[in-house]
Amino acid sequence: MTSVLDDWLQPRQGGGAGGVSDRFSRLRPPAAERRDGEDDAGLIFTGPQTRFHERMTYGLRTALNAQVPGDLVAVSRMDVLLGPDRRARPDVSLVDDLAASDDGRTCYLAEDVRLVIEVVSPDSAASDRDLRPRHYAAAGIPHFWRVESTDFRPFVYSFELDADGAGYQVTGVHHTRLTVDSPFPITIDLDRLPR
Repeated sequence: MTSVLDDWLQPRQGGGAGGVSDRFSRLRPPAAERRDGEDDAGLIFTGPQTRFHERMTYGLRTALNAQVPGDLVAVSRMDVLLGPDRRARPDVSLVDDLAASDDGRTCYLAEDVRLVIEVVSPDSAASDRDLRPRHYAAAGIPHFWRVESTDFRPFVYSFELDADGAGYQVTGVHHTRLTVDSPFPITIDLDRLPR
């Protein structure tokens, strides 16, 4: 007896490069139909990554690493423990060099992280704009950037933890040039990111 699930975790014959992840993304309810908190629980299937998303993640990580002081390192797609039963995987994180120097690590503690960056995708937009910033702030991560786009041209919202640590306040909206003073002085030409 065969089942429709027999080849579920493998691409179907002639299914093309997207095979598995394309099918998984169709199984995930649209963001508008998810309950609050559902986005970061259980096994989550995301849709295929766009080239814009990959380019922003690589470009920001590379640009940050070219400017960071010696005690920090920018990493991508590494888990961050936000609490005893919550973890997230930001697109880019700026972490303490001592923590980043351990190549056997699979995650960082929130106190190791100075900045998290999320590149908004269609299937993560609601979470990137609301849920994840709340979780990052509650864990005490001091800085958060959210990358958005208009016709695949990036702009970045920069945020800083507010005085009482309850949430983030906007420190700027950056269209062609991102310039901030903290967590250290950073200037990034968003139109000329490394590709």
